[in-house]
Amino acid sequence: MKYLTRMDGEEREFVIERHGDRLTARCGDVVRHLDLALVGDGAAFSLLVDGRSYDVVADIQKEDVTLQMVGQRFVVHVEDERERAAHAVAGNKQGGKQELRAAMPGIVIDIKVAVGDVVEEGKTLVVLEAMKMQNPLGAEAPGKVTRILCKKGEAVAAGALLLELE
Repeated sequence: MKYLTRMDGEEREFVIERHGDRLTARCGDVVRHLDLALVGDGAAFSLLVDGRSYDVVADIQKEDVTLQMVGQRFVVHVEDERERAAHAVAGNKQGGKQELRAAMPGIVIDIKVAVGDVVEEGKTLVVLEAMKMQNPLGAEAPGKVTRILCKKGEAVAAGALLLELE
């Protein structure tokens, strides 16, 4: 999976690949071997980078991730290739209508709204499982749900229209 990060105005692209229970991270010509384990309540992690151990605390707010490690605090904007594709297909249309489309093929795990619900920007509308990961798909702008075109448990194709907002 590709991730585009931005920290202190500097952008970098990372490719993260799973090999069994290990991860490999590549940025340009640099390759690192990772092992990541959740510790406690879900905000703390034990991270091994090329065999060196780090304790990490993460706070995730949409695409902004605040990390505390090695006595320092970092704020990193992270967008994966699915989010980038979703932003490209789920934009505003003329007349204020918005469409939420599947960025990739998957299964609808949950629908978090009903027709008539008024939602804020960023509110999770549909949870789509793709590549064994659950991906919350959120509202790009405030609006009112006008149509729901998917069902829980349904398999959807990439680009499938899931719901509409006004």
